[in-house]
Parts: sequence; C-alpha cells; structure tokens
Amino acid sequence: MLKLFPYLLFLFVFHCTTVGFHETKVRESISFGPEANFRVCILKETDITKEETETLFLAWNEELALYNLKAEPILLDVIERPGFWGTDILGYLMNRQLTKGCDRLLYLKGRTWGDIGFEVLTLGIFVGVGLKLEVQGAVEGQTNTRGYIKAKYISTIQFLFTSPKSTLIHEGYHLLGCGHQLFMKECYEKIRNVKLLLTDPNRDPNFFPVITTTGKKILFPPNFQTNFNKY
Repeated sequence: MLKLFPYLLFLFVFHCTTVGFHETKVRESISFGPEANFRVCILKETDITKEETETLFLAWNEELALYNLKAEPILLDVIERPGFWGTDILGYLMNRQLTKGCDRLLYLKGRTWGDIGFEVLTLGIFVGVGLKLEVQGAVEGQTNTRGYIKAKYISTIQFLFTSPKSTLIHEGYHLLGCGHQLFMKECYEKIRNVKLLLTDPNRDPNFFPVITTTGKKILFPPNFQTNFNKY
C-alpha cells in the first residue's frame, strides 16, 4: 500500500487530468481492431475559434490513435451559454436530440467576465484552504454520449492542474464509456469492447455505440435525463 501512496496522491491532486495511469504493455497486448471514426457534433460559444477547435481535436486524436480511433468534429451551432454553471450546460445538452450524423455531443465553453471573476474567487479559496472548486468539464453518466469542456482559460491555477487539451482527452475517455481508475486496463478493455459492438447486427448502423460506465450497452442514439460524471 505504501508503494501505491505516491500514485494515490498524484490522482488526488491531479485527478482532473487523468482517468488513470497508462499501462503500455497491457495496452499493446490488446487488439483494438481496424481504424474506426466517430462523429462528435459541436456546440460552441462565440469566442471559441475554428483554429482552437482544430487544435483540441488534433490533441484528442493523437490519444485516440492508440486505439485505432478518430474523432471527427462536426460544428452544429455557435450559441450563447445556456447558464453559468456546468449543470446548466449538461441540462441543456440532455434536452437536445442526438440527431442523425452525431455519435457524441460536445459543448465547448468559452470565457466570460463572469468566468474570470469566478476564477479569481476559486484561486483565493485554493490558496487559502487548498480546495479546488473549478470544474473543467463533465460527461453525463447515463449514456456517456454528451458532455462539455472548458475550452478557453488562462489562469495560473487552471494551467497548474490541466489544460483544454488534457480536459478534452479526459472527457473523451468518458465519452467512450471509461470511468476513473488507478490504472487503465479496464478502460482499454472497455474501448476494445465498444469497437467490437461495431459488428453487432442489432445496432443502428449510423451510430457509434458505447458501453456506459455502469456497463449498459447503447446501440442506438439515446435521449434521457440527468446523471453526470464530472471532475
């Protein structure tokens, strides 16, 4: 147990940037099958540029290449934020239909004066009592098909813990059904099993399936109510 303490401490402090530690030998022993694409439909705020979106997906696809996967970004709309809190965004996403041509729905959150004020407040709380209150992204845990990330930020406390790229990679694992674990063997197996569902004759052939964090197979575009997996 003492040998695991540094890892447990790392996860406690840096839990916002990882779903677990990579195990290269374990991953390389698993066959992830041929390359497959899935379509990620994007709702973004006005201050998120095309270049920023492309940079985020480039980083995510570098990670996904480990599993012969590629996320294809599809811009649905540029919108005003439906509410200040992450729960407002998730509630909005859960009320949106996962339309044909969308395997996942991702909201890219920008940065307003209200956000800056909240960053200053949370920085003070972190310095004062060591409590990190900011949530950089979340994925609902009922179907693992909808989520958001904070795609633009510049404060010191944010970059101390994470970045927009690492946030997308983290939430991207949740969008594939992975939960949080110390090591990633279970996540690797989940991704392999999701890709095996591509050959399931009972699935919607126009939908990239998912096995949720609770083990439920989603073979058709889902519509649902609340439950999130956030950090």
